[in-house]
Amino acid sequence: MHSARWLVAAVAVLIAGVALGETTSVPSDAATAEGGAAGDVARDISVDLIDLEKLREAVEGRAGRERLRISLTECVLMALDNNQDILITEFEPLKSDADIFAAKGEFDPALSMSGSYLYGEQEASPEYKRFGGIDSTEAHRTSTDTSVGGKLQWGTVYNVDFSMNKEETTWNSFIEEYSGALTLTVAQPLLRGRSRAANTAMIRIAKCGREAAEHQLRLAVMTTVAEVVKAYWDLVGATEAVKVRAGALSNAERLLEISKKRLDIGTAAAIEVLQAKAGVAVRQSDLIAARSSAIDAEDVIKYMLDMRDSDVFEARQLVPVDRPSVEDLDIEALQQREADVQQSIALAIENRPEMALSQVEIESAKLDRTRAADALLPDFSLTGSIMAGGRDHKLRQTFYGMRERSDNGYSVGFRASVPLGNRAARGSYERAEETLRQAEQRVEKTKQELALKVRLAARALSTSQILVESNRQARALQETNVVAEEKRLRLGVTTSYRVLQIQEDLTAAQVQELQAQIAYEKALVELRLAEGTILSSLGLDFEAPESKKPITFIEGVTPDWVPLPACLTKECEETPGAQ
Repeated sequence: MHSARWLVAAVAVLIAGVALGETTSVPSDAATAEGGAAGDVARDISVDLIDLEKLREAVEGRAGRERLRISLTECVLMALDNNQDILITEFEPLKSDADIFAAKGEFDPALSMSGSYLYGEQEASPEYKRFGGIDSTEAHRTSTDTSVGGKLQWGTVYNVDFSMNKEETTWNSFIEEYSGALTLTVAQPLLRGRSRAANTAMIRIAKCGREAAEHQLRLAVMTTVAEVVKAYWDLVGATEAVKVRAGALSNAERLLEISKKRLDIGTAAAIEVLQAKAGVAVRQSDLIAARSSAIDAEDVIKYMLDMRDSDVFEARQLVPVDRPSVEDLDIEALQQREADVQQSIALAIENRPEMALSQVEIESAKLDRTRAADALLPDFSLTGSIMAGGRDHKLRQTFYGMRERSDNGYSVGFRASVPLGNRAARGSYERAEETLRQAEQRVEKTKQELALKVRLAARALSTSQILVESNRQARALQETNVVAEEKRLRLGVTTSYRVLQIQEDLTAAQVQELQAQIAYEKALVELRLAEGTILSSLGLDFEAPESKKPITFIEGVTPDWVPLPACLTKECEETPGAQ
């Protein structure tokens, strides 16, 4: 491309030589010796000096690809389904669901069981040997213990314990004897740990985490949609730029044909044909570069939409069907838009996920402060237990004895403790207080940031609309200049080089107008994103992903090497109509 542009400059240098050679009379030998260089330049000019075939092959030799026409709406919908950033962020709410589920586990009861068998043999003391006639004692004891314990949301700690023993000893002549007891133990905090708000704070903090994850996902969706829309307009701009460059090439080729005809009839010099060829070469290079830029823009869209064939980008050519639509410049509407900035700021404060995230952060900080305040209190709990038991040589009678409370008892008491100084709890509370103040201050900062984004986006939109209008007028002027200059060329009052310059000015004006239109569409996207209305403007509603069930209890406590029936697995529960 740079070499082709160099040709234009080189040809311009040759003009001076042509002029010199045409205006000088037949030189003498001395004059030829002094000015021979200029004469050689004039004689060596050939229309075949520039070869356009290789560049033409590069322009026309690109194999055609299957085309896929795609609209802006289709791009956005495909991004919502396939964009990797959105798919990755969608896991965050599901992870927060797991955090909520885990936090509730603090109040799950725990079942524990134990069992043991004891055999013992011991030589009797001298007293037993002399007076009891017993040389040794022997004992067989079997014990089992089952308990269920846990914690309630009011801080109550409970435990239900059932124990059963069987004894066969020397003392009972090895006759089976059963004993059992059912015991209920309760501890109720009266100060620290008594508040239901403090005990369930972790669950509510986890729920705030879920809410925050939803807002972060919505922000990711909004940002990704905005990037996809802007990338789509970049593709539109690159596609239209190819058409502009192709039109510039057609103009240059038309000029080349005009110059050749003028050369054939003797109304133009060979240098003008050479200039026209150089212009064609430059525009061929520009067209190749524009096509490369369009392919780059395609790849960006394909990446965002995850359009792949076997882990490589899809080979089809994306052809955007939408085009920029810029309203005619209306000064009153432009001034009204600038006056409506405050309304846009209000929309941003209402709709942007950052504001909702700030409120969630404040709520989480308040819950953390509640837990820290509860930890400041001394630990003072009332404790109590009640027991009912039975003993008999028959197991059934032992249960009857437990029901009738043959053996029974109860206890009451208290437990109290407080760390002297309590610096750990006091430090945690102070940190929670400062975290809350920080979260409240961050709300104001977020408001200022949103207001700044809205103001910048609104100003960029107004500026881009003005630029669209000014570039439209400039393009119209350059079109008129091209027509006029080509007429002058046919009359022989201008040169091919001058026409090429005017054509280049037209191409530049067309490109600038196109860029201004694309900039306007992208500025409009930025304003809607700043206002938080990007999704609604496209007719989209945000929906957070539904919660998923965790693995079943049976599946969780069963070792991997133990096969489970399908009806006991998580997949069975998630399958509609599963039995």
